[in-house]
Amino acid sequence: MVSVNNKPTREFLSGLPFFTGLPEEDFCSFFAAAHRRRYAKQETIFLQSDLADRLFIVEKGWIKLYRETAEGDEVFVGLLTTGRIFGEASVFKCATYNNSACAAEDSVLIEIPGHTFQQLARSNHDITNRMMSVMSHEMHNLQIENEHLSLMSAPQRVGCLLLQFSTGIEGKGGALVFPYDKSLAAARLGMKPETFSRALAQLKLLGVTVSGSKINIQDFSRLIDFCCDNCSLLLGECGGRHCDECQESFGLKTGKKARIRSSGNRCRTD
Repeated sequence: MVSVNNKPTREFLSGLPFFTGLPEEDFCSFFAAAHRRRYAKQETIFLQSDLADRLFIVEKGWIKLYRETAEGDEVFVGLLTTGRIFGEASVFKCATYNNSACAAEDSVLIEIPGHTFQQLARSNHDITNRMMSVMSHEMHNLQIENEHLSLMSAPQRVGCLLLQFSTGIEGKGGALVFPYDKSLAAARLGMKPETFSRALAQLKLLGVTVSGSKINIQDFSRLIDFCCDNCSLLLGECGGRHCDECQESFGLKTGKKARIRSSGNRCRTD
């Protein structure tokens, strides 16, 4: 674990919604207290019921959140990547973590002591409001995942995940490499590994081919039409591949709302 004192990390933090617009004095206090630490794949970050003494920001990699039953069975909670914040319990004095966390892949985290947050929040109540916004966003993500479990088939949920991974790939189609174990992807989508494999194989009819960890998508628009009809997300809320394409189709580079729909016009402006 090393102190954070480099320009790239400062720029990374200042670009996150939690820190954007924060008074310079408060931002510098967070920055001065932060540490940067590398975690190897499968390395434990904290365990459920540990004293919550640090707030974590993912700079690189993937972090798995989970809980354990009395019998020792693991219950998947979430999977976080670059820019996501976790360990929110640390903002409360004498709190404990309500789940466990480990590195799903080699990762780099920025860690901020909980007492630093508590001290700054006492003098600037906007910091508490910002954290409430982060927690509200995480709750919204959970609601959408529950919605997908209820309304989308297994192949649709897998296709949705592939569209999220393909964000930023230019062209009609493209290839991507699965960023973590497929068994973890299955847990993330609320299905067994064998169900995930069957669902992925069914997407072959839509031009999706698989070779090990490499996924090739022949036509993004076909996958969008297949997946997005059973989703209530507005344009820009998901951040997946369909958001990129629909923004271009409708010329929506502003905050104008649009709802994702299939059958030709994949978004409907509200």
